[in-house]
Amino acid sequence: MIWIGWQLLAEPFAPIVLLVLSPLVLIPLLLAALAEERERSALMRALSWAQLPCALPLPLALSVEPGALALLSCLPWAGWTALAAVEGLRRVLAMVRRGGVRGLYDAELAIAAGLGFPVIGSGWLLCDRLAIEPLGFSPLIVLLTAVHFHHAGLTLPLSAGLLGRAMRGAGAGAGSSEPWRGAAVVVVLAVPLVAIGITVSPLLEVIAAGITAAAAIVVGTGMLQRSTSLPVIPALLSALSGSCLLAAMLFAASFALGEYRGAPWPDIASMIQLHGAVNALGFGLLGAWAWHLSPPAAPEATDSETPG
Repeated sequence: MIWIGWQLLAEPFAPIVLLVLSPLVLIPLLLAALAEERERSALMRALSWAQLPCALPLPLALSVEPGALALLSCLPWAGWTALAAVEGLRRVLAMVRRGGVRGLYDAELAIAAGLGFPVIGSGWLLCDRLAIEPLGFSPLIVLLTAVHFHHAGLTLPLSAGLLGRAMRGAGAGAGSSEPWRGAAVVVVLAVPLVAIGITVSPLLEVIAAGITAAAAIVVGTGMLQRSTSLPVIPALLSALSGSCLLAAMLFAASFALGEYRGAPWPDIASMIQLHGAVNALGFGLLGAWAWHLSPPAAPEATDSETPG
C-alpha cells in the first residue's frame, strides 16, 4: 500500500519505482518464505523485525534531490543490507565447514547470495543519492546498477535456492535434482559477472548475460514444473512467474548481444519498460508471492547455526 500510494503522490521515474518495490514488497515476502529459519538464528529474527522500518525511509530518499537528506534516508537500508550480507556470509562459512569447497556446490549457496547481493545495490544507491559517478558511469547506469542488485541479485538467486530446496524436498534423486542445484550455483556466479562485464568488457557482458539467461531459463522451467504440484493459487503464481522469467531473459540476452554489435535491441528505454517490468513485477512479485504461500522446508539445522 505504501509503495502504491507513493507512486500516486510522487510519480517517480520507472527504475526508482522498481528499486523501491524490492525493499517494500519483495523482500518481506521472501523473508517470510525463510520464516522457518528464524527459529534457529537470532540474526535472521533481527533482520525480519528490522526490515520494514529500515525500508520505509526509501521513498523519501528517492523523492528528493541528491544530498544530505537523501543520504540520511538511505542509511537505515544500507545498514540492513550489510547485516543481511553478514547472514549470507555466515551461511557460506557454515557450508565450507560442513563440506569444504565442494560444500559450496549446493542450492543453499544461492540463498546466501540472495541475502548478500543487495548490499552491493545499496552501495550504488548511496552513490546515486550523493550524485557520485563511480568509474565515470552516467547517473542512469549508477541507478540501474542499484536496481540490478535489488532484483537480479535478490529474487533470482533466492528463487533458485528455494527451488533447489523444493525439488530436493519433493523426493528427487541426486541425478534429477542436479539441474536445479547447478542452476542455483551458476546464478550466484553470473549475477556479479554481468556487472563486471558492463564495467570492463562488452564481450564479457555478452557471455555473462548468456550464462545468466541459461541458468534463469532452468529456474523458470523449474517454477513451471513445480506449479503442477501446488494448490491452485500458488500454482498459478508460480507458473506465471516462471513464464515471465523466460520472457525477461530473452529481452536481456537480446539487449546484451545487440549492445556488443553496437545496435542494442531493445534500446535502454524499452529495456527499462519491458525487461525491468516483466522481471520485477512478473517474475519477482508473482514468484515471491508464490514462495510466500508455499515455502519449501528448510534443511535440517546444523551445529554451525546460531540458536535462538
